[in-house]
Amino acid sequence: MTIVRSFLTLCLAAGLLGGCSNGDTKEVVTEEPADLPYDAVQVTAAQPTRSLNLPGELDSYYQTDIYPRVNSYLKRLHADIGDAVRPGQLLAELEAPELTAALSEALSQLKASQASYSSSRAAYHRLLVTSRTAGAVSPLNLEQAHAKALSDSLLVTAGRAHYEAASQMAGYLRITAPFAGVVTERNLAPGAFVGPGGQTNLPIFKIRQLSRLRLRLAVPEAYVGSIHVHDTVRFMVRTFPSETFMGTINRVANSVRPETRSEQIEIDIPNPKNRLRPGMFATATVPVDAAKSSLFVPRSAVVSTTERTYVIRVKDGRAELVDVQKGDETMGQIQVFGPLKIGDVVLKAGNEEITNEEPLRVELAKEAP
Repeated sequence: MTIVRSFLTLCLAAGLLGGCSNGDTKEVVTEEPADLPYDAVQVTAAQPTRSLNLPGELDSYYQTDIYPRVNSYLKRLHADIGDAVRPGQLLAELEAPELTAALSEALSQLKASQASYSSSRAAYHRLLVTSRTAGAVSPLNLEQAHAKALSDSLLVTAGRAHYEAASQMAGYLRITAPFAGVVTERNLAPGAFVGPGGQTNLPIFKIRQLSRLRLRLAVPEAYVGSIHVHDTVRFMVRTFPSETFMGTINRVANSVRPETRSEQIEIDIPNPKNRLRPGMFATATVPVDAAKSSLFVPRSAVVSTTERTYVIRVKDGRAELVDVQKGDETMGQIQVFGPLKIGDVVLKAGNEEITNEEPLRVELAKEAP
């Protein structure tokens, strides 16, 4: 029995070893995928946009801060915030006793000089009539009377000038509106000490004209030559999103600001019903010339870094980094300026990791139907 068990054990072990050695083993093989080609497109030409959408802000055609011309106290106010005023309308009265006293003194001096001149002139005329009688009046007395009348007339002229100056200074105690508009700020109250030497530099009033506004826009340098005076500009404001307003380009700065590389233009906006307000944000559409066609590439094709802006052109199977400048964007395409031409093949999606002269395999992307 023991011999039989040993024999069976050996047979079983041999069978197991034989099964392990004779079984077919399948080897798993993984293949590395081939490099996929980059999507590429051709540079196309198209007519650039004929209008620019620019942000702007409405401002009053005229606006001014009303300050007092003389040191004084604010006596009475005749206008407040929101009041519509007309030219010459009295806005406030000031009080300065020294100016009133100076005006009274100047008036008294003028009247005294006028009375003195009237007396000396009458005396001269009497002597002149009397001198017609031979020997009645000596030539010296006649000459002295004439000199006295002439001197008194000069004193009247000086007194009148002094009075007019004092009257003008006293007139500064009445503050009037310089133009038709609306009071938008009132900063002081009666009793405040105002003037060039006052304790506050705040204006008494701020007045803005609302019947006529200005829209100021900054036009990019690339389009400065396409802006013309008298062109019509359309714009919209957030307050009336469903309405379009119109104006005319009236002034062009003729100077490009170096900090923004743009030129300022002004559009006059009639506002008879005062619906628009100074300070409103506006989005304007400005017409520009577009005589020449421009080159366009997909927006994703342009690579922008801190050092340069470029597209990757593929030429003879190698990458070529071409510096460009960006222009308008429309429908996913961007206008580019640089050493490119129509039909050049560029990568549809630029990649900063691609270097110059790097071998590339590309496939032209199919245009959307």
